[in-house]
Amino acid sequence: MRHIVVSDEQAKVIAESTEGVEIRDSHGNRLGYVAYGFNNEDIAIAKQRLASEESRYTTQQVIESLHSLDRQ
Repeated sequence: MRHIVVSDEQAKVIAESTEGVEIRDSHGNRLGYVAYGFNNEDIAIAKQRLASEESRYTTQQVIESLHSLDRQ
């Protein structure tokens, strides 16, 4: 996995945050985020989805499906 090294100031913001931190470039474009754990709502949603009869796919199956779109 690729990685970046953040400054000490940036690391402090991430470490002290009690919620996710959005990462942006110098132009304000959203690049991603650093998630902060799971809250009760996240856990409730996961349990609800696990109890459902919805189809489930592994990460590998999703990746293979996306790659097949490139070949079309």
